[in-house]
Amino acid sequence: MKILDFKLFDNISERSQNELLKLDFFSKNYESGDKVLGKDEDLNYAMFIDKGCLKACEYTINGKEIVSSYYFAGDAFPFYLYFGHTRKFPYDVYAIKKTKVYFLPLKEFEKIMDTDIVLTKNILKFVAEYTCFNKLVIRATQYSKVSQRLAYWILHLQEVDYLKLPTSQTMLADILRVNRPSLNQELKKFAEDKAIYIEGMEIRVLDRDYLLKFID
Repeated sequence: MKILDFKLFDNISERSQNELLKLDFFSKNYESGDKVLGKDEDLNYAMFIDKGCLKACEYTINGKEIVSSYYFAGDAFPFYLYFGHTRKFPYDVYAIKKTKVYFLPLKEFEKIMDTDIVLTKNILKFVAEYTCFNKLVIRATQYSKVSQRLAYWILHLQEVDYLKLPTSQTMLADILRVNRPSLNQELKKFAEDKAIYIEGMEIRVLDRDYLLKFID
């Protein structure tokens, strides 16, 4: 994927495209487990994921890892931090598979945004989608039981941008803050009770009322 192929740059002006290509951006390749950025490093670049997957990790006071977010191919971040005036990364970022990332200098990128209303709207939409996704996760994890968290997630899948959909049960378990065996058990139960159809990580709701009983 070339840098201009990312959906954030859909329909931007030719001038903006040319200015983006003039930026001093670069790409890096990572193996699974490689640390991409560390907590408290300066936030100078936006990261655009060409292929692979990154995860942002925070830790409890006891040292337990909490996965804050996953970022997949076609995704970009952390605009919400930069435009929220955060200048240091609040978490560690790791590759969880072979990953290629483009790094764009944020200050220079912001200047291009200032002159292109379409690019600005694209960024606003992107940040809004990210915020809504985080709110969905927060609401889901307010429930105490795995079945409740999973039911809430499934009922709101249509609100999740396809770039943010987890591609494995481990990822979904991390997002919902549950362990994977318990998640798998509940998924199987929902499927056996014909409340959902599941193939891989594709989930379709068959009985909405069944799922609603868990969260009402």
